[in-house]
Amino acid sequence: MVDSHVIRSFLLLLLTISLHFLRTSPSISKPEVITIDVSQAKKLLHDGFTFLDVRTVEEFEKGHVDSDKVFNVPYWFYTPNGQENNPYFLMNVSSLCNQTDHIVVGCKSGVRSLYATKHLLSSGFKTVRNMDGGYIAWIDKRFPVKVEQMELKYDEL
Repeated sequence: MVDSHVIRSFLLLLLTISLHFLRTSPSISKPEVITIDVSQAKKLLHDGFTFLDVRTVEEFEKGHVDSDKVFNVPYWFYTPNGQENNPYFLMNVSSLCNQTDHIVVGCKSGVRSLYATKHLLSSGFKTVRNMDGGYIAWIDKRFPVKVEQMELKYDEL
């Protein structure tokens, strides 16, 4: 009969190996956010990446990155109760982009886009980059911007 000490030692060794495998396995680890500067973002957009602007609609309409494929899906909203996450963010993005699309995510300064990028990567999107510095850094570099046409009411003229 096998000694209980030998069995416990074997089980401890097996557990140690299993824990090591779990910590080093790339398929189990969380996807890493890759943050790029606005110059790198501009090149990727020129190469066909989609730009996902996660600012509010109002911020987006005042001016945004000018590129071939630009979508605006707010990551959070400002409400009388403060800032609240957009409960439909993932559903909205998924209706516009596939998980295999190449996406650059931007906001005003790079904070919301970091959270949004983490959210997309953890939800199965494969190639997502966070644009550091956001729209502020983009306009500081004098890169192309687009301003949405706003309808003016007669009394605003």
